Amino acid sequence: MPLVNCENCHKEFNKKSAQIKKTNHNFCSCSCAASFNNRKYPKRSNEGFCAVCGAVVPKRRYYCDNCLPNKIDWSKVSYADLKARYKYQRNSRIRDLARAFYLKSDKPKVCVVCGYDKFFHVSHKKPVHTFLPITKISEINSMENLVALCPNHHWEFDKGMLILP
Repeated sequence: MPLVNCENCHKEFNKKSAQIKKTNHNFCSCSCAASFNNRKYPKRSNEGFCAVCGAVVPKRRYYCDNCLPNKIDWSKVSYADLKARYKYQRNSRIRDLARAFYLKSDKPKVCVVCGYDKFFHVSHKKPVHTFLPITKISEINSMENLVALCPNHHWEFDKGMLILP
């Protein structure tokens, strides 16, 4: 039987034994074939490039934060505009933005009532539905209107059993 060298590890092997194992004829084993092919043809990377400026962006994104065409200035968007844009669960968008604004702020990430720090909700002191339609989203989600509460105190606050300081 002819002896050949493996393309990956360069060991000599019997070409007939490779046919019996049903491996590629140029490799001594399936693992050698896999490691060779993974180096030669790597999988997609976890990064991409911005379509406008070419900066590195995470996978599944086409634009960097600076070039993002859908970037919204929430100081110009009113509550009525948001209601018109989002027909279903429109207040969830406001809550998501409130969480993001609060996490970026330097306010303490603990319940203001009991100091619980494992998990907290971001709550609006003045309920969202009480604002006028012309009110800007940035005013609804201002830091003066946001407070961190643990789940129990958030429930009590929503039911009217808790008055915040």
